Amino acid sequence: MKKLFFLSYCSMFMALAISCSTTDDDIVNQENTENWEHIQLPNTESSKTLGVYNALGYGYNVLGEYASENSVASPIIDIEKFKTEESPRLSKENILSQEYKEDYGEDAAAFSKIISGRVSATEKLKVFGQTIPFSSAVLSNKKYDPAYIYGSYNLIIKQKRFRLNATPELLSNYLTSSFIKDIEEKTPEQIVKDYGTHVAVDVYIGSALNMIFQAKTTNANRENAARIGVKKYITGNSNDIDAIEAAKNYEKKLYYQTRGGDKTLAMAGIFNLEKITPSINHSSWQSTSTKENSVLVDFGNNGLIAIYDLVKNPVKKAELKSYIDQYLTDNQVAF
Repeated sequence: MKKLFFLSYCSMFMALAISCSTTDDDIVNQENTENWEHIQLPNTESSKTLGVYNALGYGYNVLGEYASENSVASPIIDIEKFKTEESPRLSKENILSQEYKEDYGEDAAAFSKIISGRVSATEKLKVFGQTIPFSSAVLSNKKYDPAYIYGSYNLIIKQKRFRLNATPELLSNYLTSSFIKDIEEKTPEQIVKDYGTHVAVDVYIGSALNMIFQAKTTNANRENAARIGVKKYITGNSNDIDAIEAAKNYEKKLYYQTRGGDKTLAMAGIFNLEKITPSINHSSWQSTSTKENSVLVDFGNNGLIAIYDLVKNPVKKAELKSYIDQYLTDNQVAF
């Protein structure tokens, strides 16, 4: 198993003396000052009740977080009807696998582009901006600060995979009555607010430990600077040359959050790497991952379909496509 560096439990609770915060404003104020070591964040996992197949068939807003139930919207596909009439096309697989994913970006846009490339429906976009959790990432004009580099290191435990093996044309015959009604009666803006931009058709559920490194750097190779930051503070695989390069990074922070597993052992926070070298044992939480406490953790490569591709009415489809295309262009990660 790869070695992950975090703050030990004892040290973490000592650090909490300066980090107890319960509101977004408190977190922003602490993160934007220099004299803190650790900010404990509240558990932001969604408490919404999803279907038997988790987010399968539900709407999803790709401007939110990547593969997070926080970004799941209202159901679009009538899964029970689909199961009754197209049972062989509803795939249910027990996976039970563990993997590590690393991504690096020279800035927020590049980082977002890489994450967006995990799914074919978003590979040409720079979305999933809320995956970047730092308040310092976004400027007052809602644009992203290009000064920061990013690297992520994610431990993903996959328990199950649910998939709809069907074309958009076939799926359009299995829309929920609410979605059909809303397509006819609501504006594209209202539809996106209720249902998001896409529908999930291939999902993995399980548990995940997500870590994101943020820093500024004087290194000309900014993507490599992010990679070295992850090696130094998360995987512990850095060498003497890496140490020299890592010294070019400053204003360094590390965000971490567990998802799924036993919620009583959930962890989330931000470390100020200018003040502390984090080290934590996450094995207690990791050992609690089961099928029963699984959450959305990933999509298949073709796991999302634009919701307008499910609309049969050509006029409504064109209106919705025009709105969503502009909505994503206007709100994707940019400077």
